[in-house]
Amino acid sequence: MASLLALAVSGSLHAQSPTPATQSDWGGAGLLQTPTARMADDGEFAFTASHTSPYSRYNFSLQPFPWFEGTFRYINVAGVRYGPQWFSGDQNYKDKSIDFKLRLWEESRWLPEVAFGVRDLGGTGLFSSEYGVASKRFGPVDASIGLATGYLGSNGDFENPLGWIDDRFNHRPDPTSAVVNAGKLGLRYMFRGPVGVFGGVAWQTPWEPLLVKVEYDGHDYEHEPRVGTLLHDSRFNFGLQYSASPGVKLSLGWQRGNELSAALTLRGNLASAERQMRWMDPPKVPLYEDNRSLNRKDAIAPTGEAADVESGVDHAAGPLAGVPPLRPERNWDEVARWLGVNAGIAVQDVSVSGRELIVRGSQRRYFYPAEALGRTARVLDNSVGPEIDWFTIEHTRHGLPLAQTSVSRQALADYVKRDIDLDTLARQVELNPPGSSREGNTVYKAPLRRGNWNVAPGFSQIIGGPDAFLLYQVSVNADAGWRFSPHTWLSGTVSANVLNNYDRFRYDAPSKLPRVRTDMRQYVTTSDITVPNLQLTTARALGRDLYGMAYAGMLESMFGGIGGEVLYRPFGERWALGVDANWVQQRDYNQHFGFRDYRVATGHATLYQSFGRQQRVVGSLAAGRYLAGDWGATLNVARAFPNGVTMGAWATKTNVSSADFGEGSFDKGIYLTLPMDFLLPRSTRGRASLVWNPLLRDGGAGLFRRYALYPLTSERDGDLLFDNLRYIDP
Repeated sequence: MASLLALAVSGSLHAQSPTPATQSDWGGAGLLQTPTARMADDGEFAFTASHTSPYSRYNFSLQPFPWFEGTFRYINVAGVRYGPQWFSGDQNYKDKSIDFKLRLWEESRWLPEVAFGVRDLGGTGLFSSEYGVASKRFGPVDASIGLATGYLGSNGDFENPLGWIDDRFNHRPDPTSAVVNAGKLGLRYMFRGPVGVFGGVAWQTPWEPLLVKVEYDGHDYEHEPRVGTLLHDSRFNFGLQYSASPGVKLSLGWQRGNELSAALTLRGNLASAERQMRWMDPPKVPLYEDNRSLNRKDAIAPTGEAADVESGVDHAAGPLAGVPPLRPERNWDEVARWLGVNAGIAVQDVSVSGRELIVRGSQRRYFYPAEALGRTARVLDNSVGPEIDWFTIEHTRHGLPLAQTSVSRQALADYVKRDIDLDTLARQVELNPPGSSREGNTVYKAPLRRGNWNVAPGFSQIIGGPDAFLLYQVSVNADAGWRFSPHTWLSGTVSANVLNNYDRFRYDAPSKLPRVRTDMRQYVTTSDITVPNLQLTTARALGRDLYGMAYAGMLESMFGGIGGEVLYRPFGERWALGVDANWVQQRDYNQHFGFRDYRVATGHATLYQSFGRQQRVVGSLAAGRYLAGDWGATLNVARAFPNGVTMGAWATKTNVSSADFGEGSFDKGIYLTLPMDFLLPRSTRGRASLVWNPLLRDGGAGLFRRYALYPLTSERDGDLLFDNLRYIDP
């Protein structure tokens, strides 16, 4: 009896659980075919693959803000050929599109949550819609109702009230898949045509993994774009969603009264994502007292050739000046190697100023500055006597002094023992401009590490083309460099093709502009051995906050030439201003050392700005001349999460008309970048990027420079340090 009572109470509690926001067949929070006003959690990323004949939809949804949802998708239409057999083979028609949804009102006790959204904003417009929707929870039931124009509301339950203002709102132009319309914002369609009603409910069953959906579909299947009429026996759709795990959702549905549907959703929250267990990293060094008690000195301090390769320190070189404050059992050669192996620092020199020890060098492994600082402090704590109170790293990159991070030795020891909390430690951690420490005595200077090389696999792809949905290439890329001085270096890449399906790559996009990008097919198919980059670069600090760079050579796979950049990035400010100017010439298709006839001067002035603290938005506005000789501006806006994940979008508009630009109307795209620390068992400063640029065209095309001063000076931004200070003792 008691068990039955407990089960009933448990079931009742489950029944009262709020209904979670779920992904619809179109991606984004919704029911089956229709959206709701709900939003996923801040920072969520979801991939949903769904099928309801004849459509297969592949949706990627991002939640960069709690009030903003973005989705891009590909739709495969079965039975409709993409193009002629000789060109597209058996490939079905693919439609690509972008959606967004804004939350206008958050749910309260009495009022529903309200959102406004647009489907297929930047695509062909075949499935374009504008809608407003409201959602309200009633215990385990989440009910939604909305109004839409366009595809979603094409059932046309009543006339468009905007028709009282202008007759044009009574009729919606028929969308086409003509390439001249693809990529346009479709503003001429918006809010036009009759209004349809849609809505439904989601019920969280007492069995928590199972959720039930019922919806009224406001779409008219009598006039399906490019398909004609789809039989439908009911406007009500039914679905079940089963949560196999928090990140995996499986759905089955019965739609249009005669079609079985299925969907798979993979979701995760990137804002709260944690790093993988990094079992390939060296263990952190215990502090001196702990290390001595464990008698681990000999086991931890690195020796031998492996350490020399990692740190780049000449083992034969000795200290330049006095022994103090080193502990008697150490020498500076050993300490520099140890810093390279365990803390990831390529040491340039070490100096002592009073009770502060300063290590100048470049961080090469750890993404989070706090971890680099903590590991450095641990090595130094084991290396120098008690007369040193503060440890400081002066960060450099390619010889550029960037910033200093410092930590109190005693505060770190107290935090490691958990005698103080993280907030107290934070008051003993500093970020200062380079050169802030008083000039001290240089006690060690490392020889310049001149050569470096690396071999890594490469993968490139082109998605959604008319000749094949996925064109890919697997390659082996060898990078090498030679440093003439700390500020001047030669770097290059040789790429060897291993596997590709570019024999199916036949499409050359028509263009009314100089073919600065649309000759891509020739560049990727002419040679199996290419040199995508080979350039000589020099960089200088022109002042405490002013940096300069000059470069010449094969600057990217399609252009070579000369150029330079100047960046003013005031320390402690959230803005920066950069100017770059380049004279470049188009390279031969084989990407070796020859050039074609096309030459152009290109460059931009770029303003960078970071907004907000809790929800940091990083934006840049670049104005200038592009590779095709067109003039315009690029706006780039991204949400930067504290852990380093970034979700963003860009758009470029130049003086090239939509007609001359061709398919796509103007250049635009969205992207997601995340630290490779999340993916690998070994720390790295690298990032993985997912970029969706629906069309590559000649208008608004910029130079892909290998080095740029703003990312090279990222250590001047203190957000990543203080937002992740816990990694100082992970």
